[in-house]
Amino acid sequence: MGGDHTLERTALLKILLHAIKYPAFGVNGVLLGSIANGTVTATDAVPFVHNFTTLLPAFETALCQVDNHTKTQSGVQVVGYYQANEHNKDTQLSGAGKQLATKVATLWPSAIAVVLDPEGLRQLLQSSGGESPSDARPLFTLHIKDGRNWVEYGGRLKVHTAGIPSALEQLSAEGKHRQLADFEDHMEDVSLDWLNAGLIKAS
Repeated sequence: MGGDHTLERTALLKILLHAIKYPAFGVNGVLLGSIANGTVTATDAVPFVHNFTTLLPAFETALCQVDNHTKTQSGVQVVGYYQANEHNKDTQLSGAGKQLATKVATLWPSAIAVVLDPEGLRQLLQSSGGESPSDARPLFTLHIKDGRNWVEYGGRLKVHTAGIPSALEQLSAEGKHRQLADFEDHMEDVSLDWLNAGLIKAS
């Protein structure tokens, strides 16, 4: 299982923008980054779908294409699966989510799964300086594959939240959430860049 897994700024912001763009739907995608000694560092996120989050063929197609993309990038691979649920109080990795995460973990055995916690996000956005108080809910629930099962693995996901509320406000003001495209958007308009290269500038 490794040590503490890490979700870095760009990955975090893309997940949040994906969820903001489609507030009435669940969304999902994959995390990109590196794995060392079983420990995941997620540096980027690729949004997959928003309307057909339980549709395995669409997910598999996107996964194949992103795998081909990572093979052209030095030191980058798929490291996990992310999900934000349709219902605001739902932080569970759903049955369909487990199936999709298993598809990822079959190809990349140390991959993790994370589910956005809307209450944790609300507390972060209301916090001073963009740092969650020590008693705040985590921003994500972390799930690790243990044998055939996915189990929630508390307290082992580091999320870089400093400055995220102001960054998210600025990106939203610039319309970045509308510019973000997931693979489902790309299937409807192939001119859209669903890898979202350059969408978020390095801090």
